[in-house]
Amino acid sequence: MNEIAAWNDGPRKVRGATSMDRAKLWTAPALGGTIFLSADYRTRRFGRHFHEEYAIGIIEHGCQSFVYDGARRIEMTSGTVALISPGIVHSGGPGLEEGWRYRMLYPSQALVDDIVHDIFGHGAVPRFHSPGVFDPILYDAIDALHMATCDGACSTLEVETRMAVILRMAFVRHAGCQPPSCETPRHPGMRVVRDFLADNFSEDLGLQCLADNAGLSRFQLLRQFKAAYGLPPHAYLKQVRVFRVQAMILAGSSLAQAALAAGFADQSHMTRVFVESLGFTPGLLARR
Repeated sequence: MNEIAAWNDGPRKVRGATSMDRAKLWTAPALGGTIFLSADYRTRRFGRHFHEEYAIGIIEHGCQSFVYDGARRIEMTSGTVALISPGIVHSGGPGLEEGWRYRMLYPSQALVDDIVHDIFGHGAVPRFHSPGVFDPILYDAIDALHMATCDGACSTLEVETRMAVILRMAFVRHAGCQPPSCETPRHPGMRVVRDFLADNFSEDLGLQCLADNAGLSRFQLLRQFKAAYGLPPHAYLKQVRVFRVQAMILAGSSLAQAALAAGFADQSHMTRVFVESLGFTPGLLARR
């Protein structure tokens, strides 16, 4: 995570009571510096404006009153997914006295176009049908990406993968794109990619690097690799790192040495992933 703004607190009056409008921003270098926003707005009102980039997010609590296309109004209540294409003029404010809490990300049009073309093939990228939809699966995927970027421990490979999955889902379900046709599993390039991950497990690899090794597009790589090995590349890489850490600890390496050598952000990150995979901590293994 590259944090560019801390919580910005400011007292606001709501019918005689004091409230707080709070916002936090950070960027994701793996997504071209895409800005991520986590905010709790009680009285914040936005005048008519538009974004040069996409605005994608989720309403976690409360309600945002959203006005677009002149006078069209929708109430973005808790559970809503926001899908706002570039250039859509809109305004917004609290739809309830309690305001709303949401998580947003603002990927550039160039980044989205690049990923969408990679998934669906070249052609004009359509606009979303509505700026607010109910889609629990897409909601959870956006929430997971948001949480993955906020602590800086998530790999480039995982962030890029989560973003590609979100955009595929959003444009198929809410922009009318046709899902790409299925390819035959067990593409011969998948063994090359698997071996490349095993040999370069400590590096912060990106999807394009793996796709180049396989001779496929990035999204073809994701689908083919999961079909062949049951996990997307970033999840497979986590498993490789866990196995390498286990071997290093058994050979006498310290926990800090093992975490660094295996490519984890830090020792706590290593421990989280280790427990998720094996059910016990690397410290317990070291004290065997």
